[in-house]
Amino acid sequence: MKRVFAWAAAHLVAACYLLALALWALWALGNAGQDALGFATGRLAAGEVPLSSLQSQDIALTGDGLWVTTGADPQFVFAGGRPVRSVFLKTDAPASGFEGYWAAAGQDFSLRRRVFAQGVEDGVLLVFPETADTIRIDPAAGAGVVLAEGENASLTVNAPVAFWRYFVPRAGQALALAALPAAAAVLLDLGLFWKGRLLKKRG
Repeated sequence: MKRVFAWAAAHLVAACYLLALALWALWALGNAGQDALGFATGRLAAGEVPLSSLQSQDIALTGDGLWVTTGADPQFVFAGGRPVRSVFLKTDAPASGFEGYWAAAGQDFSLRRRVFAQGVEDGVLLVFPETADTIRIDPAAGAGVVLAEGENASLTVNAPVAFWRYFVPRAGQALALAALPAAAAVLLDLGLFWKGRLLKKRG
């Protein structure tokens, strides 16, 4: 153990990054385990939610059976009284145009609680970092974007998420993983420096 601490003291930057990655891995494993327990106990359950049952803005169902954006700020809002961890929508629209927001009951949507969609198979998948009571999906802005086909088109709520996706950080988390360990290493280095100075004075 002394050798480990000695190595860490001599390689503060590397040690801080290794510690951050270890903590991130534990956090991701905890989320995966929590979801697995949720599905096993029935707290989380996959299901289909018709688009027609959602609150919507700047989105309309055409006579041809197409769900199309009609304005600059299209939105779907789901507040169905069930915990939501992930959402899948079968669509040909590009995933780059989708973003999602999550909130607890009574909370407003915020940029601090935002995720971006990932393209999967024949649609888009939004994975929220924690279970939410209310979600909002913002498709591509602008009118004329076809989101889905068929009057009975639906979202798949709590769609299964591949295990490796738990280890993919969001933009803000990736930035924190990149910057915070280096900052922590600088602070620790300064602390060790001043500690050494104080010990010399006392000696």
